[in-house]
Amino acid sequence: MVIFLIPVLIHAQGIGVGIKAGANFADQAVTDISIKTAADFHVGAYVNLNFTSKFGITPEVLYTAHGSTWDNVKVDLDYIAIPVMLRFKPISLLSLEAGPQFSFLTQANVENFGDIKDQLKSNDFGLAFGAGLHLPLGFNVGARYLLGFSDISAVSDMSIKNRNLQIYLGWTILGAK
Repeated sequence: MVIFLIPVLIHAQGIGVGIKAGANFADQAVTDISIKTAADFHVGAYVNLNFTSKFGITPEVLYTAHGSTWDNVKVDLDYIAIPVMLRFKPISLLSLEAGPQFSFLTQANVENFGDIKDQLKSNDFGLAFGAGLHLPLGFNVGARYLLGFSDISAVSDMSIKNRNLQIYLGWTILGAK
């Protein structure tokens, strides 16, 4: 019987759990190299922790693929990302968000060369900011930009920093939106 009360208790506490997926348009900030953005994807889960009707925090865990092209060579960098977004809802339909993102490199490959994971740092840190729309039935859509602060190169004096525009569709399956 108690198991049937869990959704009611979660919603009453201002907690919601959901899933999300979407497109990444990533590149890297690198001096003197022609970088082109490539489309890739992200997928993951989130928890909404609402402090009031206007403010909350949303930690997420995402698998995120950052593809780009460096001087016509395809580069693939995959991360497990943990953004922790502070949310402000000026109206119930809209939320503005910003917060830190911590990422852990899982895979790094260069076309016709192979694995370069040992040439990159295993951690990345940046600031994410964006906006989302809250739709009926717990659905949400939004856009977010990640501005990487960390130099991800482990072997070069050249600074390499991730940049990523995300567009997503989410669904708060259980609890507060």
